[in-house]
Amino acid sequence: MPVTTLKTLTPHNEHELRKLLEHVYGIEPNWIRIQLDEEHLATIEIETEMDIDSRIAVVINDGGMKAEFSLFPAINKGKTLDNDAIENYLIKEKRLYKELLNWDSIKHAIQYYLAGFIVEKVLAAEGMPAENGQDAWMKLHFDLDDRRPRELEDGSVDFKDINHIVTVEENQLLISFHPETAGREGTKVTGEKIPAVKGKKLVIHKGRGVYFDEERQGYAAKDGGYVIFESNRLSVNPIYSVYGDVDYSVGNIKFDGTVSVSGDVLSGFSIEAKNIIVWGIVRDAMLIAKDDITVKTGIKSTGKCVLKAGRHVTAGFIENSVVEAGQTINIKSYCLNSKLYSEGEIIATSGDGIVSGGEIRAFAGIHVRKLGLDQGPQFKVCVGVKHNLEDKLEGSMAEKDKLEQTIKAADEKIRKLAKMNPDITKNPKLKAIIASRSLLVKKFQTMDERVDQIIKSSMHPMPFIRVDDTVHDGVILVFYGTEKNITQSEGKGKFVFDKASGKINKLKADAPLENLVSEVKLN
Repeated sequence: MPVTTLKTLTPHNEHELRKLLEHVYGIEPNWIRIQLDEEHLATIEIETEMDIDSRIAVVINDGGMKAEFSLFPAINKGKTLDNDAIENYLIKEKRLYKELLNWDSIKHAIQYYLAGFIVEKVLAAEGMPAENGQDAWMKLHFDLDDRRPRELEDGSVDFKDINHIVTVEENQLLISFHPETAGREGTKVTGEKIPAVKGKKLVIHKGRGVYFDEERQGYAAKDGGYVIFESNRLSVNPIYSVYGDVDYSVGNIKFDGTVSVSGDVLSGFSIEAKNIIVWGIVRDAMLIAKDDITVKTGIKSTGKCVLKAGRHVTAGFIENSVVEAGQTINIKSYCLNSKLYSEGEIIATSGDGIVSGGEIRAFAGIHVRKLGLDQGPQFKVCVGVKHNLEDKLEGSMAEKDKLEQTIKAADEKIRKLAKMNPDITKNPKLKAIIASRSLLVKKFQTMDERVDQIIKSSMHPMPFIRVDDTVHDGVILVFYGTEKNITQSEGKGKFVFDKASGKINKLKADAPLENLVSEVKLN
């Protein structure tokens, strides 16, 4: 009787294997002889006169994501499935998606099958799972939550100094934005498509001062300002508005744009900005502006208020304060007992137009309605010299002294190194110090020139003091270093310095400066 010998590639116990062979081939148990090796791999002898065709079985599981197939060789002269027949069965009969077939595994399995091995549960195809889209997301490049008070050296905290404004510069990236993705649909082993879930949208609304930068894939600032990001609306505002007073609820303000305060600036607080507008009163505070400061109502201080502006300061009134301006100080009503320093003019020609007390210094000129008060304090009004000239000269002289000391130190080093080796070509350190000393000497020799230039640039060629109403007694007019005491109140006029005589003269109030030489002097 014919005998067919088969082998297995996967371990089995004898009972399990007999059941499988009986089921697949439909043969009697007594036809089968099984011998297992140490690894439970079987050598099978099937003794029968029957010719049984080879068998193929396909199982699709994991929800259509995996297809496994098994091959059973033919018995005796049964029909053997070749490569084409097996492939046709997988693709046409079982409708497995050709693009997902694992051809390497299939080819490998067929080789063993044709060699007389039972091949079981070989991965024929594996589906491609869907990849859901990623939700849109963003990354902030600024921190809106940093409102910590500044810690002082003694361990206490300054609750006035709270970082509550996030300032940004022109073209600064504010938010990196990554839109949602559609994802990738999946495919089952039969070719059936598995839809992907699209990522959730995230909408950022562009407000004022913001644009989308395609290159950086994010939102950036059109201009400098402070950031507002609420309900996913992003804005950059060049004006920081305080609705009310600058107090502990607001804290000190430091901002690159314009700060507008609808109320007062209370004592002990400070504002630093490009421009500052205060609609109320400034108390004992500090205001520093790169350009302009405007105080609509006025400045009322006990002597501790300081205002410094790179260009203009305008105030309704000024009391007991220090005000510095790079160009003009404009007083709408009066100024009492204050220190005014202007690199241009001081003007008080509207309202009462009174300037009295304190220390008044203007580089170009002063134009007021009334200078001093009846029985008011004595004070000086100075024009023609920049108020910081002395500081500049002191700084230059200190620099000159430092250069001189450095040159002396270099000379001492040169002497010591020259004793060791006077040949500078063989002593690179000596050569370097000599070269450095030469540069220092050149700079030292130009210091006197620089001092002369500082003095010249700090002396105005034609300063003036104009009074449209009254100059009261007690006022001391100072042009350069020349003083004129007003011992008795006088009427309107324009005071100028006559360089030929070295005296301060009084002219008509509306006398044009370019024609001063021809003007008739008033007694």
